[in-house]
Amino acid sequence: MISNYSSHLQDSFHPEGSVFESQGALDLSGHISLVRPIADAEACPEGLRLAYTSKKNFLIGAFWLLACILSTSTTGPIVLMIPAKSTYVSISWRSQCSCLIMALWSITGYIRYSRREPSDNYDACESLGLTTWEKIKKDSSPQNLFSTSLMSFFLFIWILGLVLGCKYTLTAHADVLYCSNGVFILLIALLTCQYVHKYEIGGYLVYGVGVLIMLSDPLATKTGEGTNKMLGNFLAISGALGGALFGIVSTKLKRDSDQTVCMFYLFLGHFTIQVLIFPHLEDNPLFFSLDPHFGIFGWLSNPWYAGLMLLFVCPWTSITSNYSLLECYKYWTLDIVAVFFLMEPYFAEIAAILLGQDEIPGSQTFIGVTILSCGIALSIYGSKIKASETMNPKANVTDELNIELSDRPSTEL
Repeated sequence: MISNYSSHLQDSFHPEGSVFESQGALDLSGHISLVRPIADAEACPEGLRLAYTSKKNFLIGAFWLLACILSTSTTGPIVLMIPAKSTYVSISWRSQCSCLIMALWSITGYIRYSRREPSDNYDACESLGLTTWEKIKKDSSPQNLFSTSLMSFFLFIWILGLVLGCKYTLTAHADVLYCSNGVFILLIALLTCQYVHKYEIGGYLVYGVGVLIMLSDPLATKTGEGTNKMLGNFLAISGALGGALFGIVSTKLKRDSDQTVCMFYLFLGHFTIQVLIFPHLEDNPLFFSLDPHFGIFGWLSNPWYAGLMLLFVCPWTSITSNYSLLECYKYWTLDIVAVFFLMEPYFAEIAAILLGQDEIPGSQTFIGVTILSCGIALSIYGSKIKASETMNPKANVTDELNIELSDRPSTEL
């Protein structure tokens, strides 16, 4: 009987080697506590990701994390350095150029696909034998367009909160709040009754104390006019909610298009939203013009501006940051990416000081940064423990079975 039960237990696991996120235990009395199966890692953000499958994937995932943090940390300061006299125009220039680059990249990819040889190693999509036109229609399916449209909207909220936050308050403060999307991810996880480790909660509480101490630093000032610290902080934290929803949509909704095509539609949707909303946010009669300072297409009228945007600003602060973030979601769980993303403000403030946008803050900011750093470390530790528990639930269930078996009286004669 026991052997039959053990065999049945082994058969209950996913045939492809997926694991269980165990929130209870199985016993031999027929009572089964909460044990929830995890689907494939690509489809379930709470499940295991590629970084846990091998050392090579771990190093690749670490590379994408580093690329994402470094490129994103300079987004706010560099966008504010764009020669346009309107912040909204600066944001739009970045989106337009990124959309153009990704369109050319996608077209190149389709041309290479059409010229593929039968001996090439095809990916999962190419193995289906799709023609080039069929592949284009598949990449542009309603499912893919719907998911990228949602991603575009939440990305718009996230980036707008960062850039406007950097405009009105200290870059370090705006970046800390902008990177706090992990707080909203944690709250959403709690509201939806998902498994959250206690150290993650404790780490974010410590992080919040450090943020409050840092934000109340009276010596943390910004150079120039138009500073409004309270408004800048509010805009940045509002953007963090968009970042949390961007991550959730990126990992929850199924997408089967190439990454380059996905990013093209992402930037196209981003720019479309800007065209619809930005004209109502400021009184700028030159918005839809080629004016080099106030025109949404002004970068086209100046070769130096066009070169700056196409060769540096967009490839680094837009394409690299977004591409690496989407790659991070392939290798790491959503909460781990959010926790590591909290280190981005350190690099952002260094960039802002070097560019002359911020002054060196007072001691209270450094005290707050030290405390929130401890919170980050604690949250990372909690995420690591949760990932370990998710990776080895079979062993945990087997151990519990062995304990139950050893406690039962022997029936052998």
